[in-house]
Amino acid sequence: MDNPSIEPAEHQRALAGLRRINWICRTGHYVAQEIEAIARSRRLDAISVLDMGCGSGDVAISVTKSLSKKICCRTEGWDVSQTACNAATANASRQSWLSENLNKTSAHSRNSSVSFQQVNVFEPPEVQFDFVYCCLFLHHFSESQAVEVLQNMKRIAKVAVIVDDLLRTHVGLFLAKLGCYGLSRSPVVHFDGPQSVRAAFSKKEVRQLASQAQLHNAVAKQHWPQRYLLSWESKE
Repeated sequence: MDNPSIEPAEHQRALAGLRRINWICRTGHYVAQEIEAIARSRRLDAISVLDMGCGSGDVAISVTKSLSKKICCRTEGWDVSQTACNAATANASRQSWLSENLNKTSAHSRNSSVSFQQVNVFEPPEVQFDFVYCCLFLHHFSESQAVEVLQNMKRIAKVAVIVDDLLRTHVGLFLAKLGCYGLSRSPVVHFDGPQSVRAAFSKKEVRQLASQAQLHNAVAKQHWPQRYLLSWESKE
């Protein structure tokens, strides 16, 4: 899926498969839960959120939908692929909750939003968000590139950085093969899923990467299915 020469139709097919996998794995739930916990501890009732490497936007939409029930949440998704951004925008436009929010009396829901734009995360604009997260993204990079991504996330984040990704384990590889073949007909997904597990980091390795990126005292915890969630909070 990282191949820039991939045909748009096949890319869209692969993104659809990934959406199903994210739904089964409850990726958006874990990220939203972590963001809400930190926001509540800091008594924040309005937040801005950035999804780095947003793909087809399903996680960003899920996170925004979940958070907007209790917190005003403005979410933006970045992806280097315009095909992915187009898919994300189309995906968001099909979500009835977005238009329904405009008619709700709750200011949290009414003022929440989600949008997407094409951005190279290695050349990010000079902007800041309260929370910056990425899902199934970090394993696509070498260690040095992953550190650079984490450094950029830290620079942009005013409150917290969150990473949700695969663990490199034998059980994870088995589940990836089972899930990718069972939930998608895309040959890209069939290849990418197991290969992503092979390229993933262990919890120890991701802690080391976080330390190199100056994300000191970051916490990594494991969750279903063979994934980790790394969380770092700013002290400011």
